[in-house]
Amino acid sequence: MTASTWDDDTLDRFRKVGDPLADDVVRDIFDSGQVDAVRQLLRHLVRNDHPLVVSPDRTLPPELLAHVERYFAASDAALPSLDGAQIDAGERMFELHGPEVLMVLGCYSLPASYTARKGVQVLAQTGRLESDPKRRLIETTQMVVDVMSEGGLSLGADARTHGEGVRAAQKVRLMHAAVRRMILHHHGEAWLAQWDVPINQEDLAGTLMTFTQVVLDGLDRLGAELTPPQRSAYLYAWSAVARIVGVDDALIPADLAAARVLTDRIKARQSARSEAGDVMAAALLTMMRDELRLGWLRGLPPTLMRFFLRQDARYLAIPRRDWTAVLVAAIHGMTRVLDRVVGSNRVSRSLYRNFTRRLLSELLTVEVGPTRPNFDIPDHLARRWQLPARS
Repeated sequence: MTASTWDDDTLDRFRKVGDPLADDVVRDIFDSGQVDAVRQLLRHLVRNDHPLVVSPDRTLPPELLAHVERYFAASDAALPSLDGAQIDAGERMFELHGPEVLMVLGCYSLPASYTARKGVQVLAQTGRLESDPKRRLIETTQMVVDVMSEGGLSLGADARTHGEGVRAAQKVRLMHAAVRRMILHHHGEAWLAQWDVPINQEDLAGTLMTFTQVVLDGLDRLGAELTPPQRSAYLYAWSAVARIVGVDDALIPADLAAARVLTDRIKARQSARSEAGDVMAAALLTMMRDELRLGWLRGLPPTLMRFFLRQDARYLAIPRRDWTAVLVAAIHGMTRVLDRVVGSNRVSRSLYRNFTRRLLSELLTVEVGPTRPNFDIPDHLARRWQLPARS
């Protein structure tokens, strides 16, 4: 399918489609009378790193584990063949620009996803971000690190031995199916009439774009120097993740030009103000301002969100600019001059990297619970980005 065929009729049809591979497994669990088993599965996926790699005392019941193993076998059979050179190039890009990527993730990609009036309803329904925004940010950041770190997208002999990024994507796919089933169980036709299928194909494609095109746009706004091959490699890596997560091939852009078209099409169709979006954005902002110990720069997170979102900030209840808006404007005005003098973007890069280093350092100190691994960054990236060792 080409970009020219992403018309309203086509995208409307994709809003009625979930993910048959994973949905079939969860439906079988549900139809066998195990409504509570779906809840148990979802809790298990949330609380554990991987359902097939846990200690014996946390193993799923045999009848439920059999369904999960069937899902992973089907997922493994559908894994795409990957271009190792492209994956390696994407990993090198992340090693160079990872801190900036992760800052864009928190201050642009996540808020941009909350402007999707229909898609954000799932997050509001689950309530996990509102009740624990730090955990949500940690999980999202961890997935990006897992995917883009060296070996993250390597394919092993089975689901237990794939790279961390592949394993994370397979788990997310199963979580999506469980969430779909529970939402439709509780809300049924009323939900479908108002919001369409939960976590449908258009919403999945929109999420892919927030991790790719939106990230690349954010890096441009920071002045990052990316070559066309680096951009293409980054898109390639996340397109591989999209296939693992269950996005239909017809909604995966073939190149950067198509990614721009799809991003703009979905944004034009879905962006609107909503109470759910406001709640999600407020929770994220509160966490950043209160937990990151920014001191006199507490106003910087909403300022950065407005800086990245630009006109799209009108779709979220982001506080008005304070004096930090003047600071950001001054930084960009000053660095444009200084960067011309020194011949690179080193000045602006160092200023934003300091903010991101603070964000990542705080996340590294968070204890997420006795059954979940804490946020972690591979040692070689921590050294490269000059992050402190976990205490």
